[in-house]
Amino acid sequence: MKKYIYLFILLGFTLIGCDNKSDSAKNNQLEKKEIVVGLPPSMHNIMMEKVVKPALEQEGYKVKMVNFSSLRDSNTALVEGSIDLNAAQHQSYLDVYNKETKSDLVSLVHIPSISAALFSQKHHSINEIADGQTILIPNDPSNKARSLQLLQSLNWITLKPESEAGTLDLNDIAENKYNLKFKAILSEIIPRTLNEVDYAIMPGGIAWLSHIPADNVLVQEKLTPNLELMVVVKKENLNTKWAQDVKKLYQSDQLRKFINEDPDAKGRFIWPQQ
Repeated sequence: MKKYIYLFILLGFTLIGCDNKSDSAKNNQLEKKEIVVGLPPSMHNIMMEKVVKPALEQEGYKVKMVNFSSLRDSNTALVEGSIDLNAAQHQSYLDVYNKETKSDLVSLVHIPSISAALFSQKHHSINEIADGQTILIPNDPSNKARSLQLLQSLNWITLKPESEAGTLDLNDIAENKYNLKFKAILSEIIPRTLNEVDYAIMPGGIAWLSHIPADNVLVQEKLTPNLELMVVVKKENLNTKWAQDVKKLYQSDQLRKFINEDPDAKGRFIWPQQ
């Protein structure tokens, strides 16, 4: 009998230890004073570097920034816990990523965004569209879908009426009015191959980072809330104090003033609808 009593006592201490460890981890997140930010290629990094990071440091945080070559790599690091947040994706992209990887990343706050656009270094107008020309589009599912919607708005293609907007693919094209040829590649590579095709659609931030001249822009997409950029965190960190402090700064008058007046940002960003 004593043997079982000792066993129950030992089990009780083990469970208490686990609970204390769990509570300690939660408290560490609540009280954390170092924030690690993932920076995939994005024009939106300028807001973190020039406004949010300095403001957080004034509030007593240490902010470490880690560069990534792609958004997907940054998301992987966020899931694994080596970074705390990134700010370079919209809800449509995040939905696809979470579904594909069975992850639980969530939006903390919508932030000022810039739209994707149709670019060309060979043509000066969309009226120069002609039979058999080549169109370059991003190969990730969400930005590919955006590109096809933009092309439909130009009446260059017609999409199948039953197609879902967020998951559009080339197979959803019902009519290709000009027999256009499509090439789908990483968004980050599009600026380097822009001169090899007739037209290309790419995220505005990628174009800005690559110093693509503004006069190469022919048409910009109309942004909807599901295409606004967001600060993204793990679901478990959504209501932590540090996350809420980050959220507050992305909604601040200080940031609004920056995007309206800073020479590198002025005229490029659109304040979020939500």
